[in-house]
Order: sequence, then structure tokens, then C-alpha cells
Amino acid sequence: MKAVTGLGWGALILTLALAPLLAVDLILIYLLEDTPFRILSTLAMLGCFYLLSTILSLFVDALTGALRSFVHSNIPRLIDTILHGTVSGISLYVVLTLFPSIDLSTLTVMAIVFVHLFGASFWLNRENSKEDVPLELDSIDQQIIHLLRTETIVSCVERIQHDYPNLPKRDILKRVKRISQSNKVTEPFHGR
Repeated sequence: MKAVTGLGWGALILTLALAPLLAVDLILIYLLEDTPFRILSTLAMLGCFYLLSTILSLFVDALTGALRSFVHSNIPRLIDTILHGTVSGISLYVVLTLFPSIDLSTLTVMAIVFVHLFGASFWLNRENSKEDVPLELDSIDQQIIHLLRTETIVSCVERIQHDYPNLPKRDILKRVKRISQSNKVTEPFHGR
């Protein structure tokens, strides 16, 4: 019984989260279409569109995340935004073929895809800004900061590698490089 209640709350939260987007899409359809539309079939079509778009977007996010970790470089967020726009367009096209009673004009389809593209861009920029916020430093990072105040980068890497033999050397190098390039650590003072 608790699982059903949890599912009910989850569905309610999801509905509240999607309500603004659903309202925008319904307003676009109302304003841009000349013919009256059936509200229930349009809601069903939009629900299927959101579901398919979400599933494909999760797949695209996983694919770009794997590509980022494989290439070890940062893929521009513009590519993510373009991929999400493409996913929205394909999802809407597929759903419209499944609902032949709903005939949307090209302008309406483009407006809906643009709204979803803008939403994806906003969401990705929000996620990107979260990544820019420095995370809480763990004990290894704090030790690196302390070591870089008195030692060179090479000796710092060697000490961390000695203290944490299970930590891969690549991770140690990334941490030391990231911390040494940040403004938090100043160069060690070497007196004359």
C-alpha cells in the first residue's frame, strides 16, 4: 500500500513539474492552429511526446557522458543542446504519426520543438553552472593544498601516490593539476 502511495506522490510531483511545459505547449497549439482541437487527445499526444522525449534524452545524456569520460575532454554544451533539440523533433514526429487525428502545422511543430530546445538549453546551462561551483574538498584535496604550499608539484604527486597507493596516478595528477591551477593555492615561497 505504501508503494502505491509513493507512486501517487511521484506522479503528482511529475505532473506539477511538467504542468508549465504542458501549459505552454497547449497555448502554442491553441494560438497557432486554425482548427479547434480535442483537448484529451492533445493531452495524450503531449504526454506520449514527453515520455518518448525524456527516454531518448536520457539515452543521449548517457551517450554524451560516456563520450566525455572516454575522450577525457569537455564536449561543448552547444552539442548537447542541438542533440536535445533533435531528440525533441524526432519524438514529436514519431508521436504525431501515432496520433493521425492530430494534425499540427509545421509552424506549431517548430514552435514546440523550439520551446523544448530552449528548456533543454536552460536545463543544461543550469547543470553546467552546478559543475562550476567548487565541491567540498575531501581529505586528499586538502592534503594536496597543504603540500603545494611547501613542495613542488612533482614531489606532491609522489607523496600523495605514496600515501594513497590504491588511487590511480591519473586521478592524482588531475587533482594536483586542478588544485595547482586554481587561485586557492599560491606558489611556495622560496627564500633567498
